[in-house]
Amino acid sequence: MNLALRRSPRPAAGPPASRPPSGQRGGSPTPPESIRAGSDKGIFHRLAVGSARHRRAVITMWLLLTFAAAPLALTLTSALSGAGWEAQGSTAQEVRDELRRDFPALGAENPVVVYRQRTPIASDPGGLAGLVRSLGDAPGAQGVADPLALPPEAGLVARDGRTALVPVAMEVHDDADRPEAAGRLGDFVAGLDLPAGATADVTGEWPVWSDFNSINESALHKAELVSGLPTMILLFVAFGSALAAGLPLLLALAGIAVGFAALHLLTSLTPLSVWAMNFSMMIGLAVGIDYSLFIVSRYREERLAGFDAVTAAGHALATAGKAVFLSALTVVLSLAAVFLVPVMVFRSMALGMILSVVAVAAASLTLLPAVLVAMGDRVLVRRGEQDPDAAAEGRWARWTGVALRRPGAVLAVGLVLLGSLAAPALGMRLGMPGARVVDEGHTSRDGYETVVGAFGPGAAAPVYVTVPAASAAQVAEIAAADPAVVDARVVTEPAASGRVVVRVTGSTPVDDPATARMVERLRGDLGDAVPEASVGGPAAQNHDLTGVLTGRAPLAIGLILVLAFVLLLVVFRSIVVAVTSILLNLVTVGAAFGFATLVFQRGVGAGLIGIEPQGFVDAWAPLFFFALLFGLSMDYQLFLLAAIRERYEATGDTTRAISEGIARTGRPITNAALIMIVVFIAFGVTGPIPPTELGLTLAVAVLLDATVVRVMLVPAIMKLIGERNWYLPHWLDRALPKVTFRH
Repeated sequence: MNLALRRSPRPAAGPPASRPPSGQRGGSPTPPESIRAGSDKGIFHRLAVGSARHRRAVITMWLLLTFAAAPLALTLTSALSGAGWEAQGSTAQEVRDELRRDFPALGAENPVVVYRQRTPIASDPGGLAGLVRSLGDAPGAQGVADPLALPPEAGLVARDGRTALVPVAMEVHDDADRPEAAGRLGDFVAGLDLPAGATADVTGEWPVWSDFNSINESALHKAELVSGLPTMILLFVAFGSALAAGLPLLLALAGIAVGFAALHLLTSLTPLSVWAMNFSMMIGLAVGIDYSLFIVSRYREERLAGFDAVTAAGHALATAGKAVFLSALTVVLSLAAVFLVPVMVFRSMALGMILSVVAVAAASLTLLPAVLVAMGDRVLVRRGEQDPDAAAEGRWARWTGVALRRPGAVLAVGLVLLGSLAAPALGMRLGMPGARVVDEGHTSRDGYETVVGAFGPGAAAPVYVTVPAASAAQVAEIAAADPAVVDARVVTEPAASGRVVVRVTGSTPVDDPATARMVERLRGDLGDAVPEASVGGPAAQNHDLTGVLTGRAPLAIGLILVLAFVLLLVVFRSIVVAVTSILLNLVTVGAAFGFATLVFQRGVGAGLIGIEPQGFVDAWAPLFFFALLFGLSMDYQLFLLAAIRERYEATGDTTRAISEGIARTGRPITNAALIMIVVFIAFGVTGPIPPTELGLTLAVAVLLDATVVRVMLVPAIMKLIGERNWYLPHWLDRALPKVTFRH
C-alpha cells in the first residue's frame, strides 16, 4: 500500500452520491453526508488537544487520584462480602429468613465440624468429647451441639458409628460476617490436637464460601504474576519500544485502581460480592490494554505522517479514541442489563466491571494523550526503522484479498467453523455448583466428602420445609414418598408462629439436576396438599437461583440486542452494518457457549486444564456470558468497522475501504487480541472452576472474533453486500445525528 496515500492528513473526498439501486427506494448509501459531516474539531479531538496542552496538570491529577485510590483499592477484599447468592424475593429466601427469625436453634446455616475416627464412637467417645469441649473455646462460637448428648434421631452420628457432625453456632451480624466466621472456625479446628487417626474438617455453605473466597484472592494474585511477563513481551513486540510497551499496562493499572476504589466506597452504601474483584480486574486489565494499544498505534501513525505531537494526539482520539469510547459504552450497556437479575452477586460483578471499564476508558482518553505528548518521540520506533504496523499492512491486505476475491467460499468456511463449534451448545445443561467448586485439600471440600461418604450425598444440603405444626406429619409423609428422598422428619418444636421445620434429605448431591427435580416435585405435591408449606434450603436456593437467571435471561438479552442495534445504527449510519454486526456477534457467542459445553459439561479436555467436569454449565453463564461476550465481541468489531468507515468516508469505495480498513487495523487488533487472550487464560487457569469457566470461554471468544470473524466473515459479507452496506432510509438519515471517523 502507498504509505503516503495511507497517511495523508486530508484524504480525497468521495465520489458523488450514487442513485439508489433498484428496489432500494427511500434510502441510499451515505458517503457524501458523512464526508460533509467530518470535522477535526470534534469533542474527542478537543479532549486530546486539551489534555496534551495541559499535560502536566492532567498527569498530576491522575497521579494524585491514583495515589488516593491505592489504599482503598488494596483493602477492597476486606470490604466485600462472600454472600449474596439468593434470588431476592424467592421462596428459598423467604424460608431462609424464616429459619433465621423463628428457628435460630436449628442452626440451618451453622458451619459443621465433621469428625471421623478409626474406632466406633460409642466404644471410644473420648476423641469426640474432647473436640466438643475444645469447640466451645473457638473464636466467635456461641453454642456447640454435642452428638453424644442428643438422641440418635437427631441424625448427628452416621450409621458407620465412626463419623459425627458437630454444628457450631457462630456470632455473626450479617451475611458478610458468615464466611469470615466460618474461616476462623476452620483455622481453629485445623490447629487442634486430635487422637491418632482422627480427622476434623469444617464444612457447610459458609465454610465453602470462605475457602472459595480465599482461593479466589490467591488466584487473583497468581493471575497478575502469570499474565504480567507475557503481556510485557507482547507489548514490546507490538511497539518495538520498551517505553511505549509500558504505557498500556500502567494506564490500565491506574484505571483499575480508581475503579477498585470506587467499588470500595460503594460498599458503604450496599453489600457487594467478593466476586466483583476478580472479574473487574480481569476485564479492566484486558480492555485497558486494548484501548491504549489502539490509541498509541494511531498516534504513532499520525506522527509518522508528519504531524506534530499535539495534532497527532488530536487525530488519534478523533478516530481511535472515538472507537474506544464507543467500545467502552457498548461493554457498559451490555453489562448494565445484568442488573435486571435480582441477585446481589451478579449485580456486584457487573458493577465492578463497569467501574473498571469506565475508569480505564477515562484514563485512555485523558491521561494517555497527555503522557504521549510529554514523552515526545520516545514512543516512536528508532530513526531509520519502519513502523511495525505499517510493515504488516501488505500481509493483511493480501489475506483480506482472498476474502474479497472469493467471498462466498470464505463466508461458507467461516460459518461452518463457527457453527460446528456452536452446535454442542444446543445440549447445554445448566446447574449451580456445590462444595466441589473448592479443590480437595481445603477443609470445606474434605469435610463435604466425609459427610457424603458417611451420611449419603444429600446429607450435606438438606431441604427445609416450614409448615404449620398441625400439618407437619402430613408433609413428612408426602416427602418420604418421593423416590429421591431418603429421610423426612420434624426437627424443631413449634415456634411462636405455630410453624415447625421438616428436614428432608435427598439421595443426590445439591448440584445434581435430580435434586432440582426433587425440589420441583416437593413443591408441586405439597402445594396441592398443604399450601401453607414452604420449601427452602440449599437445594431450593440453587433451584430458585437457576430459575430467576434463566427466566430473566431473555429480557436482558433482548435489551442488550436492542441497545447494540441502536448504538451501531447511530455510529455507522447503516441498517445493514448494524444487523450484520449483531448477527456475527451472536454467532461468536454461540461458538463460545459450545466450547463451554464441551469442556465444562462434557469434560472434553478438562484434564488438560486440571479441572473436574461439573456435568453442567453454571446457570449464570447464559446471561452473564452473553452480556460480557457480546460487549467484548463488539470491541474489535467497532475498531474494525470504524477503520472501514473512515476509509469509506475518504474514498466512497466500499471494496477499497474494506481492504484498507482491515490492513490498517490488522496488526494492532491481533496484538490486542493476543494480550487479552493471555490475560483471560491467566485468570482462568489459576482459579477455581467459575473463574476458569469465564476466563477460558472469553479467551476462545476473543480468538474467534479476532480471526474467523474479522479476517473471514466481515470482509466476505461486506463484499457480497457491496454498496448496500451503507443503506439508510432518507427519513432515518435526517433523524440520526452525524458521527464521522474522519479527521
